[in-house]
Amino acid sequence: MAYLPCFLCGASLDKRTDKNRKPYFVCNPCGIQLFVRRPHGIQLLEKLLRDAAKHEIPFKERAEQVYRIQALLTEINGVKEQIERLQSQIGFLIRDEDKVRACNLLKTKLENLFKELEQLAK
Repeated sequence: MAYLPCFLCGASLDKRTDKNRKPYFVCNPCGIQLFVRRPHGIQLLEKLLRDAAKHEIPFKERAEQVYRIQALLTEINGVKEQIERLQSQIGFLIRDEDKVRACNLLKTKLENLFKELEQLAK
């Protein structure tokens, strides 16, 4: 079956056809919909899908990279939120050393996540 990767999340979008036999794609996780209605666009889509089928392995590898990047970005945001939460709980006069230590470890984790993201970018 012909498919394209979602340009937002990288999920596989299966080609569907409506009652008028016009192609369209729907991403269930994102809710994005892609409709191709004009003959010229339909021809270009068919060419893209034929070319993609010839080069399916690189196409899948790119989609996996997108998934890995999105997972890292999500984890980075989560670690940042945890750091902010801990920093607000540490206290000024009476410091909770366990929270200070946890905060420092999370900062190290954040640096490692950025290094991993840099490696993917190369």
